Amino acid sequence: MKLYLVRHGQPNDETIDPSKGLSPTGQQEIEILAAILKSRDVIVKEIWHSDKNRASQTAGILATGVKSENGIVEKRGLAPTDRIEPVVGKILAFREDLMIVSHLPFLANLASLLLAGDEHRLAMNFDTGAMACLNYARGRWTLEWFASPGLFKKGDLQDIRSYH
Repeated sequence: MKLYLVRHGQPNDETIDPSKGLSPTGQQEIEILAAILKSRDVIVKEIWHSDKNRASQTAGILATGVKSENGIVEKRGLAPTDRIEPVVGKILAFREDLMIVSHLPFLANLASLLLAGDEHRLAMNFDTGAMACLNYARGRWTLEWFASPGLFKKGDLQDIRSYH
C-alpha cells in the first residue's frame, strides 16, 4: 500500500484572502507536483483532504495528475491540530493506495508516527507543496521518496509536460 502525504500549496495571505486559498505560487507548486505524478502514472483509490480551502484546492489540482478511482473526498480529522491515531486506523482499514492533503503539524506528526512509531520522534520538514511517498508492506512503513518545491525551478513545469 502506498500513502502519499501532501502539504497544501502556499496559501494567500489572510489579509488578501480570508479563506486562505492558494496563492499563484502555491498553484504553480502543486501544478509541478501534479505533472510529476502524471509522468509517473501514479494511481490512488482516493484523494483525502481537510475541509480547509487551501487543501481542497490542492487536492483538485493534484487530481489532474493522478488517476483516482473514487476521486477527491473531504475527510474530518485532517486539520492542522487533529489527533493522529484515528486517521492511522482509517488508513490501515482502507488498505488501498491513498493520497492525503493536509497541514502542519498534522502531516509531520503522522509521518513520524508511521515511520518511527512516535509522532514526535522524527522531524520531517513539509514545506508548502511538499510530498512524501510511504509504503506499507510486511507490517511496517518505509519512506520511498520525498519531494519539495525547492527542488524544482520555475521552468520545470513546461519541461515536465513536454517530457511526458
